[in-house]
Amino acid sequence: MTYGTPPTSLQFCDEMTLSLCGPFTTAQLPKIAPDPVTVTVARTVLVGHEAQYLRWADEVVATLLTVHGCLGAGVLHPGPDSHEHQIVFRFVDGVHLRAWEKSPERAALMARAGEFVVAERVQRTVGVADWFELPQRAEPKRSFSNRVITDVLWVYPVAILSSLFVAPRIARLSMEVRVVISSLLITTAMRLAVNPLRTRLRARRTL
Repeated sequence: MTYGTPPTSLQFCDEMTLSLCGPFTTAQLPKIAPDPVTVTVARTVLVGHEAQYLRWADEVVATLLTVHGCLGAGVLHPGPDSHEHQIVFRFVDGVHLRAWEKSPERAALMARAGEFVVAERVQRTVGVADWFELPQRAEPKRSFSNRVITDVLWVYPVAILSSLFVAPRIARLSMEVRVVISSLLITTAMRLAVNPLRTRLRARRTL
């Protein structure tokens, strides 16, 4: 089955990534985009319709997350120097992305977007080795002192638990050994429990 006109060639959008541009045939997709494809859609919203757009964007993300082959999706809000709202999503390959782009679910959502979207810009990138972590991209810039205070507040409960339950059991060991054990346990807890929790909380604020 073929969509659009004959396939076009890939074009460099910069030195590091490839852009999947123009129409192409479904048969060529496994060769063109066998790797995950990230799509960034930037939209300018009609003034006064931001709340309507955000409800619609949440519905788009919720729908995307149910689509086979979708690896993730989320909303990026405009920064201080931008008026564009962005939806970013990632598919396992170009075949699954093309299926979504031709789906009736997407068509129905896009039809409604015409009520409040005045401009749209789409970027598809293929073969990006390190896809950004969406919540980190969406998180607003904070001062150094603010970041330090936040990090301390997250480490503090872990340190308290370590002092209550671990320190008494290793009290007879030398100071050097106690410090190594405590540092190892706190670092492990931060990486395996605290950092994933922070990521999920950021995602809930963003999506």
